Amino acid sequence: MKKFVTTKYEIKTNQLHHRSLTFAGITDLHNVRYGSDNQPVLQAMKKIRPDAILIAGDLVLGKKGESLEPARQFLQELLCLAPVIYAPGNHEQRMKLFPDSYDASFSQYRRQIRKMGVIYLENEEFQMEIKGETVHFFGLELPYRYYMKGSEAARKGPDLQELNGLIGKPEKEGLNILLAHTPRFGKVYFQWGADLTLSGHYHGGVMRLPLVGGVLSPDFVLFPSYSYGRFQKEGKNLIVSSGLGEHTLPLRIFNPRELTVLSFVPEKKRKGTGIWEFL
Repeated sequence: MKKFVTTKYEIKTNQLHHRSLTFAGITDLHNVRYGSDNQPVLQAMKKIRPDAILIAGDLVLGKKGESLEPARQFLQELLCLAPVIYAPGNHEQRMKLFPDSYDASFSQYRRQIRKMGVIYLENEEFQMEIKGETVHFFGLELPYRYYMKGSEAARKGPDLQELNGLIGKPEKEGLNILLAHTPRFGKVYFQWGADLTLSGHYHGGVMRLPLVGGVLSPDFVLFPSYSYGRFQKEGKNLIVSSGLGEHTLPLRIFNPRELTVLSFVPEKKRKGTGIWEFL
């Protein structure tokens, strides 16, 4: 049976005032099932007790003959545990753009999961109050040219102006969380300024080597930047998960499948000082 690890990150922030918040992060499941109907993943979720579940794309597998029913059923189970915020990956996107190439209907799947209660964000923002704290979720759907292997667009990436045009700007008050499937453009995500950006797509680099990191990305970039783990800049965080599944090359070396736990801890400024305290 396939196995996975649970990786925990703690993020200290002054965007929360009273309560800590915990989110579970899922990327790149690609219709993979663990045991009977993903029960090992669901049992791990129950232990985490997340305030919300964040999906940063590629829950499905955009491949001819593949069904979307495993993903729909999994989402139905997740909704019994916590609210689900879901942004598309390149597999959701290409099934939407090229419906004649696939047996399953992505538009029907999207309609069904939204009716179930999944917050599915395509270049949209969703605000939620959790334990008295305000959280803004942004789901990024980049133009598909940025996923094209070897293309000039993928090499250069979007700039800040384009990102602002797609999803607007971060809110000034509250916690800002960006779900952006590919980490390739981490530099512009940092410029955009989310407190947390959650990405996947690279599957940890397929193979990971000590002192080197990920070796190969799905778009065939050798030694990709932002291939896995936590990256920080000026108080902002980019966390790249190695994902729960794989496809085409079902290969992982020193690179286990992963469920992420993202815990935010509030901080406050001590009166009359420049010192921050963690609650």
